[in-house]
Amino acid sequence: MAGADGGVSRRARRPAPLRWMALCALAALLPALAHGGDICANVRYSYEKGLGSGSMPKDTLKGGGGSEVRICAREPSCCTPEMERRLTVRSRREFDRALAAALAPLAETLRARATRFDEYFKTMLSTSKRDFHDMFRRTYGIIYEQNSFVFTDLFDELERYYLKGRVDLEEALDNFFSTLYQKMFTVINAQYRFDDSYLRCVGEHMAELKPFGDVPAKLSVQLRRAFVATRTFAQSLSIASDAVTNMAKIPPSPECLRALTKMSGCPTCTGLVEVKACNNYCINVMKGCLTYHTQLNNEWNAFVDALDQLVERLKGPFNIEIVVNPINIKISEAIMNFQESGSEVSHRVFQGCGKPKLGRRRRRDTTELDFGRHSHRPGNHRDREETEDEVTLETLVKDIRVKVNDTRQFWANLPYQVCNDDEVAASPALDDSCWNGEKKARYEVQVSKEQRANPEVSVDPSRESVHLNEQLYVLRTLISKLKSAYVGRDVEWIDNEDSTYGSGSGSGDGGTDRNDPDNDSEPEGSGDDDYHDRRYGGYDPSSGRPDPNRPHDPRNNHPDHPSGPGSSGATHSRLSPARAVSSYLLPIVVVWFGGLFSDWL
Repeated sequence: MAGADGGVSRRARRPAPLRWMALCALAALLPALAHGGDICANVRYSYEKGLGSGSMPKDTLKGGGGSEVRICAREPSCCTPEMERRLTVRSRREFDRALAAALAPLAETLRARATRFDEYFKTMLSTSKRDFHDMFRRTYGIIYEQNSFVFTDLFDELERYYLKGRVDLEEALDNFFSTLYQKMFTVINAQYRFDDSYLRCVGEHMAELKPFGDVPAKLSVQLRRAFVATRTFAQSLSIASDAVTNMAKIPPSPECLRALTKMSGCPTCTGLVEVKACNNYCINVMKGCLTYHTQLNNEWNAFVDALDQLVERLKGPFNIEIVVNPINIKISEAIMNFQESGSEVSHRVFQGCGKPKLGRRRRRDTTELDFGRHSHRPGNHRDREETEDEVTLETLVKDIRVKVNDTRQFWANLPYQVCNDDEVAASPALDDSCWNGEKKARYEVQVSKEQRANPEVSVDPSRESVHLNEQLYVLRTLISKLKSAYVGRDVEWIDNEDSTYGSGSGSGDGGTDRNDPDNDSEPEGSGDDDYHDRRYGGYDPSSGRPDPNRPHDPRNNHPDHPSGPGSSGATHSRLSPARAVSSYLLPIVVVWFGGLFSDWL
């Protein structure tokens, strides 16, 4: 019995190890079950922050959430198919945000520099226009006032070209000098009457006679090249900024969306809510998602090179500041050239066009001679530059050049820049504790050099992007225009032409004169050309240039008035003979000036 009992007892104790094994297995399973609950609790917290909990499970799902969960199907998983779709939407939104954050500084830099350059140029042109008006009104008095529209029309054409384009600068400048030539011809020969047909004949002799010397040819070339280069530079900065902004509109491919969800969404499904993607993993994903963006790199670098070359021109021979600021001096020089050759020009025109008819004589009061004889001070602009502490064109262009040159290789480096965002990927220093696409561990795959061999995103090189092609075309067009401006060729801009703005303001053919001196009340006179040379614009025939030291004193305009304290000795000696023969000169002077003021009486 004892033996039997002992045998029974041994058989009864045999299942004990099995029970212990079951208990151990249960003990091991309970923490896992509890952990599964913790995972989903973390996921629930994450969803409640932005996605909404919806029908999120309380525990991990077997089979990675079911067959409908295609991207985040790894176990353990707390994601349902609906949650995965929401994660895809969130991943797309985060990608768009990161891309915009990477592109916005470049677009804003270009836009800000373009705006600053634009404002500087407009201020400079406005200042030059004001200085021109002040100097010519001071120098030529009523003669300029009566014909000021000829000059304001020129500035209007220059401003219109810069703002709207599609203005033929060469034609505008030719029209200006042609109109100025006709106006000056009628002033110098104020004792005659000229109809439209005669003035057309006068204009036909301009190219042959060159009354303004070489000033029109030189100034036209300088203005045209400087304005073309300046506008091309400003427009290129602005349009390039728009191109950068438009690149953010390229939608990610389906393959990219899948990779983005796996990179930034799937960690949430496994409870790794705060774990970011490994840096190299992110770079591979972004290289695949930004494949169209990186294709812009070569054209962008070529654009930067072309802009850099034009900067050299803007700092040198095409410097708009050097051309525009002294435009008043250059045009005044042209007028003085005409004064010097006025008698000869008139004689040759009379030979070619015939002797014009004399106008009617009207007596004028000698006090009208107070107008038209003011000092010409070409040093004003230079003095202002020396005394004012302001930004110059050279410093402004230099700053833009540095900023733009820093953008070389921008598009090739864009994937790296996006992944440098802490909201997108982990720092390279955390390579051992980041999301590698499967779990929290190091990402062992190398960064792809070729897009076709990208391990994370399948790239189809034959698939084209309309958005990319449009921006490539924009950059290639800008490069072509920049190169044309660099060599001094005209550049046509038709993209922003406003049809309601108008095509011109009438500086062209010298048609209707708002203050035409050639009317029925014109006096007849002798047309003493030598006297005109002395009187017109404060011109000193003894020196061949204006007298900058003679102050503006209207009393000095009267040949019989004693010289004031501001008059130089040279001026006094030059007027003394006039007083001696005043009985002869005064009627001549009155006759010559009379036609200029007929509309004032």
